Amino acid sequence: MTKDNPETSEPIAFGTAVANAQAAVAGLSEQYIGWVNDDLKRLDAAIAAIGDDKDAGKWRAVYDVAHDIKGQGSTFGYQLVTDIGQLLCRYVDEASKRKAVDLEIIAAHVAALRTVVDNRIQGQAGEIGAEILDALRSAAAKSLA
Repeated sequence: MTKDNPETSEPIAFGTAVANAQAAVAGLSEQYIGWVNDDLKRLDAAIAAIGDDKDAGKWRAVYDVAHDIKGQGSTFGYQLVTDIGQLLCRYVDEASKRKAVDLEIIAAHVAALRTVVDNRIQGQAGEIGAEILDALRSAAAKSLA
């Protein structure tokens, strides 16, 4: 299978196109660390804006940033970032509906995200990654019980 190269209008093989796309994503991987760190700062700001306020709109801002973090992680090889972001989204969504959000649970998710990003832990991190996810799930479940 071939498609046209947009720069030359010459056909290129599908495998070559895929390899080129993978190389482009790999080249952006280091930039991703900067982007996710910016998102973590946005997450901190969204959390700080809540204070004692139970306003659903403020919790929605936390959810939205967590959703952005979740959406990009696996694209750049940080599956654990995606998984933690997904857990944070679920927790914020469910807890805000109940108006019973525990900031310590949020802080645990953020700390886990920072650990993964700061240490550039790619993939799912094997047993340690599974333990982190299990601990976050358990803490969230206890908070919502």
